[in-house]
Amino acid sequence: MRVLVLEGGRSLEHDVSLRSAGTIVESLTRLGHEVSLMEIGMDGRIPPSLLEPDADIIYPVMHGHQGEDGIIQAVAECTGLAYVSEDVATSAIGMDKALQAAIFRDAGIQGARSCVLTRSEKIPDDLFDCPHYIVKMSGGGSSIGIVRCDRSHLEEALDEVFTYDERLLVQEEVTPLRELETLVVCDNRDMGIHVAGPVEILPSSPFYVYENKYRDSNRVVARAKLDLDEEMQERIRRTAIRAFRAVHGSLYMRIDFFLTPGRLLLNEINTIPGSTPTSHFIYLAEELGGLDALVQLLLDSALARHERRGGLRRSHG
Repeated sequence: MRVLVLEGGRSLEHDVSLRSAGTIVESLTRLGHEVSLMEIGMDGRIPPSLLEPDADIIYPVMHGHQGEDGIIQAVAECTGLAYVSEDVATSAIGMDKALQAAIFRDAGIQGARSCVLTRSEKIPDDLFDCPHYIVKMSGGGSSIGIVRCDRSHLEEALDEVFTYDERLLVQEEVTPLRELETLVVCDNRDMGIHVAGPVEILPSSPFYVYENKYRDSNRVVARAKLDLDEEMQERIRRTAIRAFRAVHGSLYMRIDFFLTPGRLLLNEINTIPGSTPTSHFIYLAEELGGLDALVQLLLDSALARHERRGGLRRSHG
């Protein structure tokens, strides 16, 4: 196939996108596909040529704003081509942590206690009490624009994170904490759902932020070596599928959990997971036959979804 890979975009994670796209391009090339690469600049301007691409399928590898919030998916829809991503609506949900929390709560999936604040709102008098809070963008990635603080420094934390977003999520810090990740993939050829993981992330510093995620060495404990009984692992996988269906997933997403004694909590979903050499997506892909096998599965599944929804497969030439 002729595959157009999209990278960059108007996002704080622009540079990470370039690294992720490099990994995907290498995989597509190994698989024998004809690959072209298009970088969207930091200004977010969409090249007119994207609307009439010389390709059979579009593969967005854009993190954060413009990539995971439904914008690039809407542009892809305008081309009439299949694309390797969740659709517009599910992508938008994936970038709105407050909306996610509400959807999962309605679906009976437990998450950490949280509340949503806008710039014009004061901290509520009845805010839940906990030793430390996590303040993060409602509409952002999982590692930039996130601050840990106690109650006495909450105002300062809000001011800092408001420089990134107009709406924030104030969340309880879960302790003691284990962080677990899964990957859910839908094969639209037979509508089968595949779950990789859970794997456990052991970060190199207690608070897992951008520098820790992409620049330091984190230990990833694969499912086969995970110190969790099979019953709990199966519960995590079942909950991941429930979350995938709750947001109407139709292709793939990483779904992350917190585990603390007595509670399994859904943290968030990520609809275009990082695929840099240190990304956990690479470890999760091993359970599905390796990165190349997963990339091919995503291509085939995206094409099948496109055809099922009435799209036509573009022929070569």
